Amino acid sequence: MTDEYTYEELQKLVTELQDGSDRTEELYKSLFDNSHSIMLIIHPESGTIIDANMTACEYYGYTKHEITNMRIMDINTLSKEQVLKEMQKATLEKRKIFSFRHRLSSGEIKDVEVFSGPITLHGKKVLYSIIHDISDRRTYEQEREGLITRLEQALAEIKTLRGILPICATCKKIRDDQGYWNQIEMYICNHSEVEFTHGICPECEGEFYSKIKG
Repeated sequence: MTDEYTYEELQKLVTELQDGSDRTEELYKSLFDNSHSIMLIIHPESGTIIDANMTACEYYGYTKHEITNMRIMDINTLSKEQVLKEMQKATLEKRKIFSFRHRLSSGEIKDVEVFSGPITLHGKKVLYSIIHDISDRRTYEQEREGLITRLEQALAEIKTLRGILPICATCKKIRDDQGYWNQIEMYICNHSEVEFTHGICPECEGEFYSKIKG
């Protein structure tokens, strides 16, 4: 049920936890504890993980006791200063969506997208964060960008001659689109990135010198 809510709707529902009604415990379990989304509640100044649902515990590989004795800096690969700076943006609602790299208990690093914002819980302002693993998507994007780069490099390096070339059967000159006859070297140079160096093959060399001697 909860996974169908938008982030704004989830925020609104979480704030209802402070109303002291009989629905509080039921709502908390439905919205937070039983959600299939990875959820953390974090102290906005110290970064202490106040609470984590079971999905978060399973994802990061910690027990609830272990993870609630950690700070988000223990998971986020950014420096402490950088994490605090990003948390301040979330607290002041200057940003709601963040891209981070999080470390699991196994040491594996995962690319995550974090939706985070302030809520009031038990009279105190805290950060409520929903985490989505985007590692597969990031890998696909990197592979796609790499392929595009390789194709662009190949296109930059290759200039292909296409079509039928009218070539003189005797002198081997090529007729261009304007009807002029060009030396084959000049024509290819003008239509590709090819540069020519000149030499003489053994067969022509023998014929050339035999004519001189003759």
